[in-house]
Amino acid sequence: MKNKIIVFITAVLFSSCADSFLDLSDSSTLSPDNFPVTMDHMESLSTACYAQVIHINLYGCMALTKGAFVSDHTVDMAWTTDEHWSKQAQNQLEPNNGNVATLWDAYYKVVSAANTLLDCIDNFKKDGLTDVQLKRLSQMKGEGLFWRGWAHQQLVQYWGEGYPCNGDGDKLGVPLRLSASMTPASLKAKRNTVDEVYSQVLTDYKNAVDLLPEKWDDSNLGRSTKWAVQSYIGQLNLYKGDWKASKDILKDVIDKSGYQLLPFEDYKNMFNDNQIKFNKESILELNFIKGHTPGGYGNWAGAVSQMHSSLIAHCYRYGRDTKQGGWSNLFFHDSNIERFGDDPRLKICAIEPGTEVIVEGKATQVSRYLLDVTSPETKGWSVGKYNPVTYVPNEVKLACGINIYLMRLADVYLMYAEACLRDGDESTAREYINKVRRRAYDKPTEVASDIDITTSGDALWNDLREERFKEFCGEGVQHWCDVCRWKTLKDELVKWYPKTLAGATIYDDYDLYYPIPLSEMQNNPEMVQSRGYK
Repeated sequence: MKNKIIVFITAVLFSSCADSFLDLSDSSTLSPDNFPVTMDHMESLSTACYAQVIHINLYGCMALTKGAFVSDHTVDMAWTTDEHWSKQAQNQLEPNNGNVATLWDAYYKVVSAANTLLDCIDNFKKDGLTDVQLKRLSQMKGEGLFWRGWAHQQLVQYWGEGYPCNGDGDKLGVPLRLSASMTPASLKAKRNTVDEVYSQVLTDYKNAVDLLPEKWDDSNLGRSTKWAVQSYIGQLNLYKGDWKASKDILKDVIDKSGYQLLPFEDYKNMFNDNQIKFNKESILELNFIKGHTPGGYGNWAGAVSQMHSSLIAHCYRYGRDTKQGGWSNLFFHDSNIERFGDDPRLKICAIEPGTEVIVEGKATQVSRYLLDVTSPETKGWSVGKYNPVTYVPNEVKLACGINIYLMRLADVYLMYAEACLRDGDESTAREYINKVRRRAYDKPTEVASDIDITTSGDALWNDLREERFKEFCGEGVQHWCDVCRWKTLKDELVKWYPKTLAGATIYDDYDLYYPIPLSEMQNNPEMVQSRGYK
C-alpha cells in the first residue's frame, strides 16, 4: 500500500468472488481460482473502495461542483450554456438531468466496490495466514463495511424523501445493495424506506467500528479509522432524531480521540495548497497528489489528483488581460458575501478580487471572475476552499493536489452542539458553538470572549444554523444536508438566493431531494419515482 492511500488503480469490480467465470484457456484470465488468492490481491480490492470515492465522478471532480455546491448556492454559474447544470442552479432538477445520474451511479460504484471486498473476504482461503494477515483482513472488512454504509448514507441523503428526525422514515429511500452479485433480481431492486436504509447504515457502521484502529501509521494515512466511524455514527443518530445517542458518541470522539481544533494560523490555510495534510483536526480526508496525470491530463485515467479545483479556479491578472486559472465554471455566489458580513471565515471560504496569488512562479492578483453573461453588478469573487493560491490548475494539467475533508472535529463540535440543543441543554450547545466561533476569530477556544453567542431559544437555533453555514460553506455536503433536514431551503431561496446568473430559482417541496435518474427508471421496472417528479 503506497503512502497515504496513493491510489494508482481504479476499482476492478466483479460480479461476485464466489461466482464462476468462463473457463478460458488463458491462465492469466481472472477467475475465483487465481483472484483473489494473495494478500496483495485483497489489498487491491481494499484500495478500490478509496479509488471509487476519489473517482472523477465523485470527489475527484463532480461530487460537489455538480452536486451540493450548486443546489445549496455556495456557487453561481459563470458558464451558463450547460442546460442540466443551469437547471440545477435554479433548483429545477428533472429525472433526465445528467449530473443527477452521474452522482447516483458513482455512489453505487462505491457500494459495489465495498461489497466486492466484503464478499471476497468471506470467501478468501485463510488457512496458513499469520496473525498479522488475519488482523489485516479484519481491518479490510471494517473498511468495506464503513464505505458501504457511507455510500448508502450519501445516497439516502440526496435521494431519500426526507429524514427520520422529521418523521419521514416511512417514506421512500434508496435500494439497499448488500452483495456484489449482479443478478437480475439485485439490479431490479425496489426502493427501501428511509428508515430501512438508516438502519442498515447504522448496522454497517457498528460492525465496522471495532474492526478498525484508532489511528494508522504514516504509510496508511487516509484510511478510515474507529474515530471516523464513530463520528458518522453520531451524525447518523442526529439525522435519525436520536439526540441522546448522538450526544453520547460525539462526546466520546471529543473526549477520547485526541483530535483538536487547529489554531487560526493553520486553519486559514487548511483548505488551500498551503494546508497541513492529515492535520490534528482532520478525522477523515481524501488524499490527492499535485500533477499526477497518468492519462496525460486531469484525473480521467485513474489519477490521484483532483479536478474539483479546476471548476472553481480563480481568474487572475495577466498583464492587461484576465485569464482563467482552469475551467473556471463556478464562482462564489454574491449573496454569500453579504451573508457572511464581517465574519473572518469569508476570506477563507472566498477569494476577493485583488488578493495576491502566485501564478507560473510570479506574483499577481485575483481578478473579478470572467462570466459568459453580461452582469456588471456581479462582484465575481472566487471560491476559496480547495482553490490553490501558489499555482493554478492549468499549470498542472488540471491535476490539483489539495486534500478534501470528509469529517473534521469542528463538525463533530457543531453536531454535538445541535444534539445538546435538541435535548434541551442550551448551555453546552452555546459553549461548543462558541469554541468553533472563537477559533474563527483567532481567540482562545476555551476562554469566553466578546464575540461569543449569548442567545437562547429560537435565536440560538438561528445562530447555530448560521454558524454551520459559515464554518462549512464551500467544503462539502454539510450545508445541503442541513437545509434539507431542517427544511429551510425555501427560506434561504427567498432571503439569499432568489436568482442566479442561470435564471431565477424556483422552489417546490420536492426540491429537498433529488429525482431518481431517468436511466434508472428505464432500466429497473421495480423503481418508483419520488413524489413530485414525473
